[in-house]
Amino acid sequence: MIEFAQPAALWTALAIGLPVLAHMAYRRVTKKFYFPSIRFIRPSQIPRTGKRRPSDIPLLLIRIILFLITATLLADPYWKSETTPVTEGSGEEVLIALDLSPSMSGWDGLKEAKEKAAEIINSNAEKVGLLIFGRSELEKIELGKEELLKKINFLSHYWTKGNAQLMLDQVPSMFSKNVTGRKLIIISDFQKSDWQTAYSNLVESGISYKLVKVGQKNGLKGRRFNNVSVMDARAVPAGPEKIRIWSVVRNWDDVNKTVEVDLFAGGKVQSIVTASVSPLGSTQVQFVLREGDFAEALVRVKSEDEFKLDNQRHLWLKAPPARRFGFWMPEQESDETDDEKSFLKTAVASAGDNGWNRWEWNQDQADGLRLGDDQLKLEILMVLGVGKWFEEEQLGRPLKIFLKNGGVVLATPGEPFSSSVSVLRSNGLMGYNFVRVAGGATRSRNPFRIGSLDEESALAEVFAGKSARDLYLSAIHKFGILKPGPVEHDTEIPLRDREGRPLALVRNFDGGGKLVFFPFRMNTVWTDIPLRNSFLPLLMELTQGKGIESSSRAWPVLEPGEELPGNQGLFTAGKPGAYRFEDQWVEVVLSSAESSPDTFSQKELSESLGGTLKNTEIKLQDQIVLEKENDPLWMWFAIAAAILLIIEMFWSRPTQQNTSSQANSIHA
Repeated sequence: MIEFAQPAALWTALAIGLPVLAHMAYRRVTKKFYFPSIRFIRPSQIPRTGKRRPSDIPLLLIRIILFLITATLLADPYWKSETTPVTEGSGEEVLIALDLSPSMSGWDGLKEAKEKAAEIINSNAEKVGLLIFGRSELEKIELGKEELLKKINFLSHYWTKGNAQLMLDQVPSMFSKNVTGRKLIIISDFQKSDWQTAYSNLVESGISYKLVKVGQKNGLKGRRFNNVSVMDARAVPAGPEKIRIWSVVRNWDDVNKTVEVDLFAGGKVQSIVTASVSPLGSTQVQFVLREGDFAEALVRVKSEDEFKLDNQRHLWLKAPPARRFGFWMPEQESDETDDEKSFLKTAVASAGDNGWNRWEWNQDQADGLRLGDDQLKLEILMVLGVGKWFEEEQLGRPLKIFLKNGGVVLATPGEPFSSSVSVLRSNGLMGYNFVRVAGGATRSRNPFRIGSLDEESALAEVFAGKSARDLYLSAIHKFGILKPGPVEHDTEIPLRDREGRPLALVRNFDGGGKLVFFPFRMNTVWTDIPLRNSFLPLLMELTQGKGIESSSRAWPVLEPGEELPGNQGLFTAGKPGAYRFEDQWVEVVLSSAESSPDTFSQKELSESLGGTLKNTEIKLQDQIVLEKENDPLWMWFAIAAAILLIIEMFWSRPTQQNTSSQANSIHA
């Protein structure tokens, strides 16, 4: 039957009213006859006209049909017919989907899965294929039976977390197109952490399926037993020249267990701790070593259990890299800028220690960022004396990129102060306007003081007790008075003077970046803050947030399959262990989800795969699906429209009138 690809175009058929109206409005023009005299013409009365009717009915019909054909042509007609596809293949194609996620290595799951797969291959006379899943890519193997059996014997588990949904999404395309029967046999332990979000209507796709559950040794009603795992391990400084290694041991059984945990480093066991773990609970185990004796270590549970992959954890015993900071400033440095730079270097460096929480001045990274390299690693960037030089070098764009990537910027004003505010506002970094400079160019006899901090703020917690006294006695000789502009960003004012005027503006950016602007410079011309120790923790609290001094640094920890970008390449995590990548030391650990002993039953899974098992037998005649064939008809309608248009043009062509006076003149 005829269908249309653009049925909305059929509304253009309403245009058939145009030729109807044109024919009804048309009046025939009377021919003129020339008489030498009108005295012999008898007068007659003009008859009254009745209802107006369209003239030239055949031509009108041609034009109406032309409009209808044109509207149909615009709707893109085609002829749809149902045909039965020709199937070259015969019989049934069987596809074995074998789960190789890490959990299959426990409870004899993989060993049992190989035996089940071999039985299916030997007992099946039809075409058999093997589909391996358990990572981000599927692998389909189509070999002879003997080669397929050899391939199965050498299979081993993957390290990446299981991904059953990926297999279910791609399995319909793994079957041959012309096969008459499609059957999927899934061999897996059906661990809940891998299958809880899996869904696919296999029956609707014309695939019959069978679930083969393995790895149920020491299992009862969907739960397996006898597993203890090392869930976490970290190394932190523990005083002068000492390192504390603490780990978390998890008991997955509902009975209390006593296990031995050892620390393996330097080719031998350094320490052994006996721990008692409560049912379905966890406990901490700690070790202490001398700092610098070993670079890496291995925490192991010595007790034998059913899942051995989670019995150990690799970790580095090296201090993590120092945080980096750098400066942007005018090329021609002044004494004020030098003093400010010296104070800020001391303030940032004092926030760390000589151990695992260190700050390092890296001007090369800051200069590279200034030239537009946004791949550099820098935690704090200090822009001193913002002014015309900032605008001339067009540093607004790289600074915004740095902020969007999570960097922290500390900025101070230059001379004149109004120029600094104008530069920041024009680059969309600050929405405040300049009023005036309080205090003038010389020191005031009555210096400005820092106002009391909000009791609910993080600064009030940092400056509680004696440290607050020194802070409130700090003198500010001059500073720029600011007020909110018409375009005000989400800006916080954590620090004010005693009259409530801003002494620090903090704006947070998407991506974790932060801009801190002080309306005064960190040198003795503007304030005596560089002479007081109280301002050092305040500076780091404004830039880094609460608890920056006590936060512990750690190396990147990845799960198998995850990626870590670097300056020259990409690190893809594989087998668990401790690895060196560029200037970083990476720890790869097994996904904790693979340690879960809980599994799904076949009945629970069948609801997510298209129905109960008894309804998944697909008959041959049900698998022969009628296909639709579409034959376009636009060419025939175009030809018909062209023919009608030619006829209409010839029909409506005006006839030549002989205007000769001799032919048309009538003599009395």
